[in-house]
Amino acid sequence: MTDIYHGFELLLFKKFSCHPEVWYGLRKQIQDKLEKSSDDIIDINDIVQKVPQELWYLSVCLHRQPKRLIQLCKHDSKQQHRLPIDNLLTTYVELYKITEFHLDSIFKFREDRTLPKELFRCYNMRILSLKYNCLEAIPPDIGRLRKLQYLALTNNRLQIHSLPYTLAFCSKLKTILLDNNQLDALPGFLLEMSGIETVHRHGNHNYFKSTFMWYHTDVDFRIIPTSGTNVLPSTSPDMLQFLAAKTIIGTRKDFFNDPDVAGILKDYIADIYSLFNVCSHCNGVTRTYLKGYKVITFKNPYLGNTCVPFMHWTCSLECAKALEVPARQEQIKAAYMLDSMYEQYIVDCQRQFGSRHQPGLTCPCVSSEDNTNSCTIL
Repeated sequence: MTDIYHGFELLLFKKFSCHPEVWYGLRKQIQDKLEKSSDDIIDINDIVQKVPQELWYLSVCLHRQPKRLIQLCKHDSKQQHRLPIDNLLTTYVELYKITEFHLDSIFKFREDRTLPKELFRCYNMRILSLKYNCLEAIPPDIGRLRKLQYLALTNNRLQIHSLPYTLAFCSKLKTILLDNNQLDALPGFLLEMSGIETVHRHGNHNYFKSTFMWYHTDVDFRIIPTSGTNVLPSTSPDMLQFLAAKTIIGTRKDFFNDPDVAGILKDYIADIYSLFNVCSHCNGVTRTYLKGYKVITFKNPYLGNTCVPFMHWTCSLECAKALEVPARQEQIKAAYMLDSMYEQYIVDCQRQFGSRHQPGLTCPCVSSEDNTNSCTIL
């Protein structure tokens, strides 16, 4: 049976990260008990009783996962140098080979809903569920999870810009749940993810309006200018590190798994990734405060569904038309093909019905053996 990482464990390690003294105090209590025990079996009831009410997740973890915390303390005590606080979560996960993370409904209203970056360094993660968390953004660090296969983001506050392009680096992702968010359309980079098999998208803000309004409009109306100040916030020159990060972002390559990119630069790129927009046509990189164009295209069909809208960002009107016009032509061609298939289906049905038609057709609701009660359709 696969071990599962629960929401109360994430809250606990988030507390450890923000307040290391909580971890140091717990570690000392457990290690003191281990030193007095000859068989590594200890009673932690007195520790549980001393846990403050606001640290309820620590109490739950001590009740439900005592062996995991004890093992982590023992592992830490064997290290020549103590584990850095930031490495506690990943060490904890690696000790038990955890691949499933069920983190639904872990944040309260108006609470800090920032996901710890250490969560995205659990490289063996295959299942991640973040339902009902009121999340407004997914960190670019999600691109580190190359083994991720299932991602549930149902019932959050995600918009189109909340999903970073780095999600496309999750090459093994098969299922993504985006229903009941605030999406106008699906992000265009999903079309580049050939491994995707299932996308849930219903119940989104303005989703159906986007589908029925833009599907029947001309090209020019599906190219939407975005507002911007066009004024640089600073006149000082950009640092070389900033320019290097900007260039790497423009390549759209998986820099997280590129050995030629230094680890410190990977972290820096992830930190500033949301400052940029990347053109879906020419890969030009611009700051988010500059003007650009949103482009709506349709895939028909997409994963067994028809009339699925996608949204892209482009840096200029020329790039927008270069992206939209071929997509529009493909949409029309696909529509004609579907119409032709439907017409052929109707013809086949009529032919089959005609070949089975008899002058006296016995009503199917009555047994054919009962000649006295049979009725005939003339």
